[in-house]
Amino acid sequence: MVSFVCNACQETLKKPKLDMHANRCHYASFSCIDCSVDFVGTSYRQHTSCISEAEKYEGKLYKKGKQNNAQQKPSSTPKSTVDQLTARAQQLANCETNETPASPKKRKSEDANRSSDKKKKSAWDSTDISDDATTAMTNAIAYVTQAEPRTEFADLRKKCVKLVTKHPQSKLSKSDVKSVFDKALVEALGSGKVALVMPKST
Repeated sequence: MVSFVCNACQETLKKPKLDMHANRCHYASFSCIDCSVDFVGTSYRQHTSCISEAEKYEGKLYKKGKQNNAQQKPSSTPKSTVDQLTARAQQLANCETNETPASPKKRKSEDANRSSDKKKKSAWDSTDISDDATTAMTNAIAYVTQAEPRTEFADLRKKCVKLVTKHPQSKLSKSDVKSVFDKALVEALGSGKVALVMPKST
C-alpha cells in the first residue's frame, strides 16, 4: 500500500487515513514516500500504485522483467475456490500414484510397454527353473540376451537377478543369485547359449 508524508506536520500516513488527516491538519499537502511526488488538494486519491522498492533503490540497474514475472505468477493460480480444490485433489492423486498426468499418446505407449512386459514375464514364468543357482542364472542370461542382445553388463546382471528371484518356482535368495552371476555368464558364453555383441568403435 502506498504511504504518504504530510508536508505540514511531517506525519507518515497510509492512503485510507489521508482524508481524516486533511480535515485535522489545515495546511496539509501530501508527498508519496516511494516516488517523491507532491499532491495538492485531493489529487492523492488517484495515486493507487507507485514504483517498487527495487525500482526506487536500484535506479538504472532496475529491470522491469522482474516485476512482470512477479505479476504473472499469481495469474497462473486457480481463481475460484472450486478450481483450487480441484487442483489440490489432482496433486494429491498424482502424489499417491507418483505419476504426472500423461497425455493419451503416452498412456497408450505405456500400456503397450506394460503388456509386452507381461508377455515377457509370462514366457519366462512358464519355463521351469532349476534349484541350482548357476543353472537358473545361465538360463536367465540366455533369455535376457535373446530378447535384448545389446544389453549392457550392469543391466544384464540386474535383469537376470530379478528374473530368477521373482520366478514363481524359485527358492533362491537374491544374495545366492548375485554371487553366481559371473560364473553363470562364463558358463553361458562357453556353452554357446550367449554371444557377445561388441559396441561399434567410432
